[in-house]
Amino acid sequence: MTPEREILWNIPPAVVTAVYVLSSLTAAWIVFWFVRRGRLWNRGRRSVGHPRWGEACARLASYLLTHRTIRHDPFAGVMHALIFWGFVVLLIATTLVGVQHHLHVTFLTGTAYLAFSLGADLGGAAFCVGVAMALWRRRTATSHRRLMKSRSTAWMLWLLLVIGVSGFVVEGARIARDFPAFEVWSPVGYAVANMLAVISVDAGVASSWHRWSWIIHAVLVMIFFAIVPLTLLRHIVLGAYSVARPAGEIGVLGGTGSSPAAGVPSARRELDLSDFRRVDLLQADACLTCGRCNEVCPADAAGKPLQPRSVVLGLRQHLDCVDTPLSQCVPDDALWSCTTCNACDSACPVSINVVEKIVTLRRGRVAAEAVPDAAVEALESTAQKFNPFGRANSARMEWASGLDVPVASDGEKVDLLYWVGCSGAFDPAGQEVARAMVQILNHLNVKYRVLGCRERCTGDPARRLGEEALWQELAETNWQTVAAHGVKTILTHCPHCLNSLGNERPMDPVRSAGPAVMHHSQWLRDRLDDGSLVLETSTSERLTFHDPCYLSRANDETEAPRRVLDKVASDQRTEMALHGANSFCCGGGGGQLWLDVRGDTRVENLRAAQVEQTGAQTVATACPFCRVMLEAGRTSLADDEGNWRVKDIAELIVENL
Repeated sequence: MTPEREILWNIPPAVVTAVYVLSSLTAAWIVFWFVRRGRLWNRGRRSVGHPRWGEACARLASYLLTHRTIRHDPFAGVMHALIFWGFVVLLIATTLVGVQHHLHVTFLTGTAYLAFSLGADLGGAAFCVGVAMALWRRRTATSHRRLMKSRSTAWMLWLLLVIGVSGFVVEGARIARDFPAFEVWSPVGYAVANMLAVISVDAGVASSWHRWSWIIHAVLVMIFFAIVPLTLLRHIVLGAYSVARPAGEIGVLGGTGSSPAAGVPSARRELDLSDFRRVDLLQADACLTCGRCNEVCPADAAGKPLQPRSVVLGLRQHLDCVDTPLSQCVPDDALWSCTTCNACDSACPVSINVVEKIVTLRRGRVAAEAVPDAAVEALESTAQKFNPFGRANSARMEWASGLDVPVASDGEKVDLLYWVGCSGAFDPAGQEVARAMVQILNHLNVKYRVLGCRERCTGDPARRLGEEALWQELAETNWQTVAAHGVKTILTHCPHCLNSLGNERPMDPVRSAGPAVMHHSQWLRDRLDDGSLVLETSTSERLTFHDPCYLSRANDETEAPRRVLDKVASDQRTEMALHGANSFCCGGGGGQLWLDVRGDTRVENLRAAQVEQTGAQTVATACPFCRVMLEAGRTSLADDEGNWRVKDIAELIVENL
């Protein structure tokens, strides 16, 4: 007997016709929902920075083949891979059957049929196992804090499992009719057929079982597709789009090259959909509610009133009922708790830009003048004195007292500009870093300049607090100053300045070409590697390194500071449990250096406890914000703890010159 089967065997024509009609109605409903919802998404502003479609397809293919983000949780990674690839195999198998049936071209025969049967059964088995794993995980959700309890999700998973099992019942009943020998290549279906034989299901009864199980299976499949827009299943479409065409990169608000006016709400009006990017609105519907963002959020870990998932779901709630003000969907305390560390964006399996949404909501609160007093003081100081520390800008060079620091004169061309930043100029800890960098630069006889009192805040704190217009004004002024000096390279010890100057330039594409921006860890690494910077000694202290969020996650730089420390400490460096791109935030970003939203504890205290676990004598960092926050966290530890010091990598270099 030639291995093959008759498609739609035993199914009455009337039933087939009914299935086609219902399938068409289901498809129409899906299109209707997406079109109607799409009108809401289109009320947002256009995004700048989307990858071209070719690049988008490559991104999506890479993601689907690797599931790189999902695999960070091994159980979830295996579970999702089984469901996804099982579904893909079943979809391909169903498509091949449909092509053969409708085009009247027989290709599923002989060896091809055997391979088809084996592949379809293995895919179906993988799908069922994956769904069963998901149900088990939901049932034991108490051990998985991030999962959100949802009856609709549980019912959806049960539906998927019943669809998978009923498909095997259909196959088993068909095989049980006469047990063709070649059907052993359908191992699961053949096993089901044997089970039916055990309970004395004869050929006639098997035919009846086949017909009714086929009908039930078809109805369940149509129900599955009908509920796709109404459940988490819509991520199949929306999540794929979000992964393929994200607007911008992690740590970059609005996308590189965005319009200067983008996202600035008019004063004294309630924020609405037009203030968000279209992709932000679409991503609100793409959210899986998996809670990975909550799991990595430092504010949530500290017991502050922020869960990134709730922010995204609050925006979805507003989409569901646009008459509900956004300020009611997302509480203010949650917004002002965010450190904008971008851990949530990095953890999201469908590339949702949570920080972008939080900052957009903050812009709305700024426009409505509903801002915490501490934030108001920092913003007013930035606007009036060009720094958020409340110091007169005329005092910007006081940090350099006693040092030979060359200030660029009017019109002077500058190859290397050392960007001191507001922390370096006004914060005592930051001043120590700036002084260390100047000592290194002078030690190497490097020709460089600083801007002195013509330097302005980059606007990073203001922008992340929601004052978009102030950031635009400061950034444009700074870039005009830089351009006037023909600067080729900007060197900065602050990752926030690095990110703002290097990635968030408010310039049109014609003027986008500008100087290279380099972090001091990269510059020091290069000087150590080429032999121009030589250390006379090395420390015997046990070191650990705290990765600044805006260096590691936002700018993908984790190697340079470690190369520097390995020169300083030889083999004495150890890693914290959370390090590199998975580093835990110091708690100072997003304006938190000036804000203080109450929680169970403070973010910097949590990080200090993590430092303590390493047994290190020195914690090195490469950000002035981190240096301040880690020192504050150290003082919160018990009397017999915290016997370590906090130093910037530049300070450690100076100690060993």
